[in-house]
Amino acid sequence: MDKHVFVWRPPEPDITVFARAGCDAVERRLDGLSFARATVHYTHVLPPRVSLVPFRRTPIALVSLRGTEASLAAARAALAKLPGKLEGYAVDESVPLERTTRAQATLITLFKRSPRVDREVFMKRWHDEHTPMTLEIHPVVGYVRNVVRGPILEGSPAWDGIVTEDFEELRDLTTLRLFGRGPQALYNLVRVGRHVSSFLDLASIETYLATPHVPT
Repeated sequence: MDKHVFVWRPPEPDITVFARAGCDAVERRLDGLSFARATVHYTHVLPPRVSLVPFRRTPIALVSLRGTEASLAAARAALAKLPGKLEGYAVDESVPLERTTRAQATLITLFKRSPRVDREVFMKRWHDEHTPMTLEIHPVVGYVRNVVRGPILEGSPAWDGIVTEDFEELRDLTTLRLFGRGPQALYNLVRVGRHVSSFLDLASIETYLATPHVPT
């Protein structure tokens, strides 16, 4: 089974308005379709204006679907009818940490490889170095990596990776607790910042505060 990830950017710029209707709009489009797995992450509250994470303050829904070629094609056609902009990608998924508990918040990150490194170095630093660092430092309860094989919808930005990191409590993501406790947290903040700058294009990265939802 293949996996496709869709990014829906609605025309309504107000996150509080989108939170009331965005997830329902996606679920209505997927109603009647069958997938091996389906997850929707959607922006639900305004992120703090001052944060260690540079959250975007515009609404999106991240729709992750694993299924047959026919079911994914049907989903693409259905989601394309949503207002606003729809982006889509074929991805290779890996799950360093399977979520087994309820998550209150999710960090969505869309990123490109730094032009200073080739793809081999990018993949090594992301998978072999940064993933273990994430699991060591951040209080994540779920972590999914999506390596982008390529866009499946015209006009989709050329991302190299799409990652979701789940947190049991909102403050685990929006405060210094993201990097640990006490003086060690500041050390970890610097350590993580230096490492991501060694393989990611920080000028183009997009991060969103979201909530996970499994369509019924």
